Amino acid sequence: MPLPDQALWFYRQMTARNRRRLLDRLREDRCLPIAILFYHRVAQRDMNPWSISFDDFRHHLDWLQSNFELVTLSEAQGRIRRGDNDRHCVAITFDDGYADNTQFAIPELVSRRIPMTYFVATHFVESGTPFPHDLALGRPLDPNTVDELRHYVDQGIEIGAHTRSHCDIGTVTNPSQLWEEVAGSIQTLRQWLGIPCSYFAFPYGHPKNMSQEAVDLLTKLDINGFCSGYG
Repeated sequence: MPLPDQALWFYRQMTARNRRRLLDRLREDRCLPIAILFYHRVAQRDMNPWSISFDDFRHHLDWLQSNFELVTLSEAQGRIRRGDNDRHCVAITFDDGYADNTQFAIPELVSRRIPMTYFVATHFVESGTPFPHDLALGRPLDPNTVDELRHYVDQGIEIGAHTRSHCDIGTVTNPSQLWEEVAGSIQTLRQWLGIPCSYFAFPYGHPKNMSQEAVDLLTKLDINGFCSGYG
């Protein structure tokens, strides 16, 4: 067993009892934490660090369904706000908007009746151009189309905004650009889909990739909340 795996195994063994006690106490207080998972792309070809194979994805879902209650972002948000959760819960999200998900991830989630929120960067949907991070790896992967997103909605999938150009919001200082990336992406999705866009997700998701100006703007928009990658 590699040294990092040994260290992780040792940590789990040494902390298992205390972690169980903590979870039991949180359950009694109805304050169990809720995890929000974010995937990007489920595929069988052109794999990269942000892709997962279809077989592995199905194994993930099998385990999640056996061990957690799978809830919508709205349900997770409501329980957190009320401080009322005595179940092990997970909300599933996807970022970016890859066409491969039409063939693999979406049908699997729909067939299992698992709720999820699907965040897309609108420029790539509109233009059909690959993401810069895929081009940098020499793998120009297709983004979703507007018609695909509409089909997702028809199947009960919630669509959220992930900026216009998948930019690092923490580096955006121009107010007009910030409005276009945040509010503009939300408005575009509402126009395309004809329904509310209730959630926004920050690309990259670390504290440095957010800004107070963006948060202030989001609080003025008619949305329910926003997601980051760190909590």
